[in-house]
Amino acid sequence: MHVLSRSCLPPGSSSVGVVSGRAEVVDLRRYRLARLIRDAGRQQGDLARLMRDSARERTQLAEALQGAQRHLASIADNYRILLVRLKREKDFRDACQEAADLDDLDEMIRRRDRLALELEAIRGTPRGVAGA
Repeated sequence: MHVLSRSCLPPGSSSVGVVSGRAEVVDLRRYRLARLIRDAGRQQGDLARLMRDSARERTQLAEALQGAQRHLASIADNYRILLVRLKREKDFRDACQEAADLDDLDEMIRRRDRLALELEAIRGTPRGVAGA
């Protein structure tokens, strides 16, 4: 078995190895290039995994934001309905006060009956129906 010394290597070769009884020259530049390519492939795989994870997290965040938006829209609708009902009840109270201020007992009774029906309609309005 014969191993070449460094001075006997062809130009561009920088290492010597022994394989099955004979000397074999290994080019360190090619070895380093192959290692760099392998490392770059591994890093590319890691980057692809990170990008998939990021996309999955963005999708989950978008779904959570849509759920929150639907919830806030529902709250806004409920407040709008509540405000309409409160205005109608205030109008009812104002009308009751006006009827009480009248000296005409028959008119007071007619207004009271009409307003009592109005109050029943206000309180009987199902949720989600704003009414006028």
